[in-house]
Amino acid sequence: MAFAVENPDGGGNAPRYTPEGLAMLDAFAAQFSSIPETGAFCVPTGMPSIMLSTVSYPIEIVQHASRLVMLAELEMQVRRVFLDGREHPDDFLPTGVGHSIGSWDGDTLVIDTTLLEQWPLRPWPRSEQTRVVERVRLTKLADVSARPSGFVATVEAPINDDVLVDEMTLTDATLYAGPQRRTVYYQRMADTATLEYACAAERWLDELEKNRVSR
Repeated sequence: MAFAVENPDGGGNAPRYTPEGLAMLDAFAAQFSSIPETGAFCVPTGMPSIMLSTVSYPIEIVQHASRLVMLAELEMQVRRVFLDGREHPDDFLPTGVGHSIGSWDGDTLVIDTTLLEQWPLRPWPRSEQTRVVERVRLTKLADVSARPSGFVATVEAPINDDVLVDEMTLTDATLYAGPQRRTVYYQRMADTATLEYACAAERWLDELEKNRVSR
């Protein structure tokens, strides 16, 4: 469960956009009187938002010899990080989570994610040029300055003082004014912490109710 996000470059959490990127975001938004909140319609936001969420949604990480599988409770999103030495493919359909390959640099897992589908919304828009590189390592709570936020700290106690550190760098020359760096911290939770995120079920039941036949 993520408990903090830090910006190593200083300033707030909002990314720095290029003038071109800002114009693209404004042009998209100008087409609509308002933009519905994605979560209200069960639309997953993909990378990098899936890894930056600190609103208590856990991510289960399953490790195999050839890959890591990340199962996020938030919108039931799935990431696969291939560890078998493959390269990014030429015929991959772009998706919200993209295509991820990983390699080890000592005790640090370096994850390279590309082939992301376009996403025209703040705060983390994407284009065909977007790339995310993560350096993931394990440490202890005493060795990091970040601490759980008040909300996350009350959800469920971690099972130990392990901290997974994800140092993320997002680049896109069109959208962002230089590399955007964020560091995310996670703690271990019980394997019962992840629940089913049945977001669309309530919307379906509401629609079903509208079609109820009066007797």
